[in-house]
Amino acid sequence: MPTLRFAIAIALGAVWWVLGWTPLAWAHNAFVVSLAVWEWVVAWRLRRRLRAGREVASALEIAAPAPVVVSVVNPSSLPAFVMVKDEPPLEFRWEGERRHPHQLRPLFASLVPAQSQVSFSYTVTPLRRGEFAFGIVYGQVSTPLRLVWLPVHWELPQKVQVLPNLSAARKYALLMRKLQMREMGLRRSPLPGAGTEFAALRYYLPDDDPRWIDWNATARRGRLVSKEFALERGQNIIAVVDAGRVMATPLNGLTKLDYAVNAAAFILYLAHLLNDRIGLMVFARQILHWLPPRRGVKQWDAILQALRKVEPQLLEADYAHAFAQLLRSLPRRSLLVLFTDLIDPDTSEALIQHARLLAEKHLVLVVAMSDYELRLLLAHPTHDPPDLYRRAAAVAVLTDRLSAIGQLRESGVSVLDTAPEKMFKELFEHYLLAKQWL
Repeated sequence: MPTLRFAIAIALGAVWWVLGWTPLAWAHNAFVVSLAVWEWVVAWRLRRRLRAGREVASALEIAAPAPVVVSVVNPSSLPAFVMVKDEPPLEFRWEGERRHPHQLRPLFASLVPAQSQVSFSYTVTPLRRGEFAFGIVYGQVSTPLRLVWLPVHWELPQKVQVLPNLSAARKYALLMRKLQMREMGLRRSPLPGAGTEFAALRYYLPDDDPRWIDWNATARRGRLVSKEFALERGQNIIAVVDAGRVMATPLNGLTKLDYAVNAAAFILYLAHLLNDRIGLMVFARQILHWLPPRRGVKQWDAILQALRKVEPQLLEADYAHAFAQLLRSLPRRSLLVLFTDLIDPDTSEALIQHARLLAEKHLVLVVAMSDYELRLLLAHPTHDPPDLYRRAAAVAVLTDRLSAIGQLRESGVSVLDTAPEKMFKELFEHYLLAKQWL
């Protein structure tokens, strides 16, 4: 395919026609066409020898940027100029160094010297969980003259799995290992190790509870000595994820279910590291996944794969069926962390009615993501009639929500009503505090 350079080179021959030097004009155009033919032959040979490859992790995390590297190898003795366009999945957002406003696919151009390799990189951010595939790498090949292009493509099918985002879990796991929870503003009360099993003695710190002081050791050492407690292990921790209609609400480019899945993976990952027995239930109208609590890497892998496949169902969740299954399957007292939302009175009433029965046997924590957009709407005064109607609706929704939270707490159910950006820290604190009651 001729390029703009070829058209300009041919157009320059018109100068000789204007000056009346017809033979020179013919010679000029013949030379340009000869160069183009030669370049076409060279590009045809290069096209057969060029190779391309793509490097991207086989497992990505939702909403976490990941690098993608596309390489072009030129094993021939002639330099090549290539333009390369990759095809990431449509569910991924991508960013490159030189992305144009209306550019739909990553596109790069570069000279590839003889017997060498060049690489292009960009980043992708998955916006959905599941399994996705990168497509064909398309390209155009020329020489440094760039008078003609020849199309080329490389079949590079590559499937990637998009898993829940565990970046926060890894961060908190590292904090647990290094005992640096103070840096994140985590509370140390009521137990320094958030456990009830005695582990060791250490010198008293200003924010320790005086009840931890070991007076016998203090008398021997002449300095206040406090008891350190260890985290209990081997407890049942089950994440119960509502995948019904209320969780399909979009929030910052994701859905509330996406945040719930990330939070469920977060708490189960930490429990897995603490050698607790971890389990998972995902339900909507029916129970979509049920993994009874167990220990071990295989159980964690099974949970991660189940969470990868979770998608919101546009149906009402059946709390009665799901909670009945939990009561039948869990003879031992367990911590049940329920991820749902309190969006309307009917849904909340069904949740309250059945969570009350569940709380008689188990320790239940309901995690509901607060509608901060409604709170922002109420925070700004307005006199516009449409905004006034929206504010009235927001007040009604928040009133119903606070009423549901109050009823759940009166029934013995703990409730964590928090924004997504604060959820991991507060969920971690509630998890550590809840372990002492199991």
